[in-house]
Amino acid sequence: MHLLKRIFQYKRMYLLLGFPIGLVLTIWAMQGPAWVEKVYAKGVHVFFENTIGKIVSLFPFSLTEWLIFFAILGVVGYIIFVVISICKKRALWKGIVYRTVINILCAASAAYFLFVITMGLCYYRAPASDYIHLDVRKYNVQELQEVTFWLAEKANESRAKLSEDENGVSILMDKNFRQTSAHAKECFNKIDDVYKGIGKVTARNKPMVFSKVMSSTMTTGLYFPYTFESNINVDVNDYTIPATMCHELAHVKGFMREDEANFLGFLACTLSDRADFQYSGYMLAFNYALNRLAQEDYNAAAAVAKTVQAGVIRDDTAENEYWKKYRNTVISNTAGEIYETYLESNNQSDGRKSYGKMLDLVIAWYQTEEKN
Repeated sequence: MHLLKRIFQYKRMYLLLGFPIGLVLTIWAMQGPAWVEKVYAKGVHVFFENTIGKIVSLFPFSLTEWLIFFAILGVVGYIIFVVISICKKRALWKGIVYRTVINILCAASAAYFLFVITMGLCYYRAPASDYIHLDVRKYNVQELQEVTFWLAEKANESRAKLSEDENGVSILMDKNFRQTSAHAKECFNKIDDVYKGIGKVTARNKPMVFSKVMSSTMTTGLYFPYTFESNINVDVNDYTIPATMCHELAHVKGFMREDEANFLGFLACTLSDRADFQYSGYMLAFNYALNRLAQEDYNAAAAVAKTVQAGVIRDDTAENEYWKKYRNTVISNTAGEIYETYLESNNQSDGRKSYGKMLDLVIAWYQTEEKN
C-alpha cells in the first residue's frame, strides 16, 4: 500500500488523463462529422498547420526523420538504464519496474492524446467529395473500363513528353527536389481555386535521407502528425514521386482517409501544367483501375493493356523490379500488418484496400468533369 501511495504521488500521473480524453473526443467525433469539420478540421487543425507546420517547413531537412531516430535512441537508452538500475538495486526492483511501467503508460497516453488533436479526429471529418460535389456511387464494369481506357490514353499522352534515363525509364522534368516540392504545393492549392473549401496547404514536402529504410517497409510517403510534415521517399522511381507528394499534402490539409488522399493527389497532378506531374497522377489512378478491371473482367483489362505504349510499360516494369526486393520480407510484412491494424482502427474498415477505393471518386469525377 505504501508503494502504491508513492506511485500515485508522481507529478506526471496527470499525463494518464490524455488517453481517456483522447478516447472521448474520438467517440464524440464518431457520432457525426459536423462539429469535427467546423471546429476541428477548419479551425484547430488549420491553426496547427499554420503555426507548427510553417515553423517546421523552415528546416530544409526532415525533422520527422531525426525525431524518430532520437526517439529510438531514447527508448534503447531508457531500457539500458532500467536494466542497470535493477542490477544495481536488486532489493528495489519492484519499485523500479512500477515506475518504468508508469513512465511508459504516461508517454503512451500523452502520445495518443497528441495524435488525436493533431490528426486523429480528421478521420471522422466530412468527405472530400462534399467539396468537389461528386455523386459517388457503385460503378459497373463498363464504366470502369471506360475510365481505364481514358486513363491509359492520358498516361500515354503525358509520358510521350518526358525524357528518359539510360534504361528508357522516365525521369522528372526538374531533378531539384525543392522546386518539385514547390510545384506540388502549387498544384494542390489549385484544387481550392477550382473547388472552394478544400483549403490551401502551407507546409511543404521533405526528402527522407533514409529513404531505403522507408522502402524496406513498402512506404513511399509519411505524414507525421506531431510535426505536420510531409516526408517523401526519394529512392523510388521518379514518376511516382509527384503523386506521392500531392497525396501527403492532402494529409497535411487534414484529409486523412487514404482513398481521399489518393484522389486529391491524382486531382492535384491533373491540374499541373507539367507533364511529369500529369503522368504521375494518371498512372496512380490507372494502375488501380487496371488491376480492378482485371479482377472484374480479364478480357476487358487485356483490351485496355494493348493500348499502353512501350514507355509506360518500361516504367511499370522498373517499378515492379524496384519493389521486388522489398516485397514479402519479415520487415515489410510486419510493417504491413501494423499499418493494416492502424487503418482499421481509424475509420477505414477496408485497411490497405482503402487506397484503391479512390476509383469510386475518380469515376464520379470523370463522369462529372471529363465526360460531360
